[in-house]
Amino acid sequence: MLKKLIKLNLDDLLLYIGVECGLFLVIQIVVGCVMYFARPDTSITVSCVIFPIVGGFTALVAGISHVGVSFEQALRFGQTRRRALGLTLGLMSFEAAFALALAGLLAAVEHFLCPPLWARLAGADSWRFGGFSAPAPEPGAAAPVRESLLMVEGFTLDWYWWLLIFALAMGGGIIVGAVIQRFGAKGGWLIWCICFAPMILMQIFPREIASAAELVIPLLAVLFVAGFLWAVWSLLRAVVRS
Repeated sequence: MLKKLIKLNLDDLLLYIGVECGLFLVIQIVVGCVMYFARPDTSITVSCVIFPIVGGFTALVAGISHVGVSFEQALRFGQTRRRALGLTLGLMSFEAAFALALAGLLAAVEHFLCPPLWARLAGADSWRFGGFSAPAPEPGAAAPVRESLLMVEGFTLDWYWWLLIFALAMGGGIIVGAVIQRFGAKGGWLIWCICFAPMILMQIFPREIASAAELVIPLLAVLFVAGFLWAVWSLLRAVVRS
């Protein structure tokens, strides 16, 4: 049943491909223009940071939609709430994994294929990752002719950030989807207030919140887990509106 549901939603993958590949193309055009016109001696790789976040956010939005569409549709076709929730979670997991796999592929493309192109556009003879220090010339020797070199700094996320993004996309999609499924349009306003309340509080009490950051993160983790458990409970008792 899950395979059939995934096949019915394969066109959703075009959304991930369009968003991530489109943004990748825009970033590479911008970087290429900077290399060609400014001719800097340094550059950076950003795909390994940007695209996991972009893919996770896209999976979050798609997950909210699946709770409102796929979950309720499964109930209308006679599936139990438990089975409908399991199918929805399976579909969301597949799409979130695809989004992060695509992010990893784009990061690999940038890492291995783009630096040589950047070096050529910048007019550099060669390129390399990381720092560079030229060896000191021997006493009395003529200064060596240095070739132009493009230094590329790579920014990456540790492996556990990828797992965290996956969990946030899955859990966030279920939580927001369950709130909207139960409360309708009012649930959207509730989510809006929850998301913007920390920003407002940080403007009012910036020092107090910064000093309590060590407590805020565990508190947010507990609230997230509690919200996920409530969402599962709510969906297992969901009423499908006709």
